[in-house]
Amino acid sequence: MRRATLGALLGAALATVSAGAVHAASSDEVRAQAAAARAAGRTIPHRNERPFATLDQVAALGQFWTSNGFYAVREPDGARRWVIRRAFGDLGGNKGLVWADSRTCPAVKTALEAMEALPPVRPEVPSLGVETLKPMLIDGIFHAFWNEGARTGAGQAAVAITIEGNMDSPVAEWWANAAAGLKSCWTSQEPV
Repeated sequence: MRRATLGALLGAALATVSAGAVHAASSDEVRAQAAAARAAGRTIPHRNERPFATLDQVAALGQFWTSNGFYAVREPDGARRWVIRRAFGDLGGNKGLVWADSRTCPAVKTALEAMEALPPVRPEVPSLGVETLKPMLIDGIFHAFWNEGARTGAGQAAVAITIEGNMDSPVAEWWANAAAGLKSCWTSQEPV
């Protein structure tokens, strides 16, 4: 039931008011669409695979949102390829769903290699140990990155991580560079 509800929310978030019509959306509508996409993002399969990572963005004042799912697909011959699914919307009422496939876009692999190179996160305890007195930026673009199967510690234990931050975070920098490289790769056709 929960999956059906999340799917319905995402479907509603991506639906247009009438076929072919684009209407301006309010900031509240854009934020609601972003929340629905984020809630459903980890559960949307591609070729029977769940995403191993997601990256969601919401711009200040609800100007736009994106929800990106990252998939590792095993081919029948055992080879791996990677796919990125990107849903998006904005205040202008534009909404869509696009894909990038590592078979036709080398920037997909480059983006994922850069993802693996993201710096480790250090927890912060106020007034204890190493102090970093830099507040998180409040304005800009909020990023929420999730990865299942991240590695930590000397034994490389598998963990799931969520990193949320603004436009000054390493995740934001990684995605800005990745998105620039992927710009010419997006297609409305889901890879087979």
